[in-house]
Amino acid sequence: FLIALVLLMIIRRRETRLRKLDLLQKEKIEFQFETLKNQVNPHFLFNSFNTLVNVIETEPKLAVEYVQKLSEFFRSIVSYRDKNLIALDEELLLLENYIFIQRERYGSNLKINIDLQKELTTTYSIPPLTLQLLAENALKHNAISRETPLEISLYSESERLYIKNNINRKLSKETSSGMGLQNIIGRYRLLTKEKVEIEET
Repeated sequence: FLIALVLLMIIRRRETRLRKLDLLQKEKIEFQFETLKNQVNPHFLFNSFNTLVNVIETEPKLAVEYVQKLSEFFRSIVSYRDKNLIALDEELLLLENYIFIQRERYGSNLKINIDLQKELTTTYSIPPLTLQLLAENALKHNAISRETPLEISLYSESERLYIKNNINRKLSKETSSGMGLQNIIGRYRLLTKEKVEIEET
């Protein structure tokens, strides 16, 4: 009886683990689709190429760097698609490439402050494209101009990672499925007991 009970417990634990892995895989696929759909959408490509044309005309050397960053950014999306976690410093590099691309469009009206210790960035891991997606969310929903600059801050407290931005709501709201944030929450739920917290104040 005891042997049967132990075997039953092992089987149930294995089934729970497999179910969790299956859910994680499903969440990852949904996230990949949503990310690729967002990044390869016509607006992003149109804005990127439009910016590139302007930079080529005014600063040819900067245009080369812009193309390199754009290329690195898309290469990262493709290379991280099969990973559940990547090192935090890899995610920061991807975020910096994304901000570089966007800064050519918004100039000094887009600011990012990263205040993280090197030890933290090499020790911890994060689901890929999480920070980039949160930054993209901030750009999508806020007006960015000289009068209303957007400032994104990234810092850590008590072994938790915080990303925040000021709010300058656009007059005409863009349509949003809300899938991006829900996907991040879902992936964290499968990877850790720690909850993702989202606040709007």
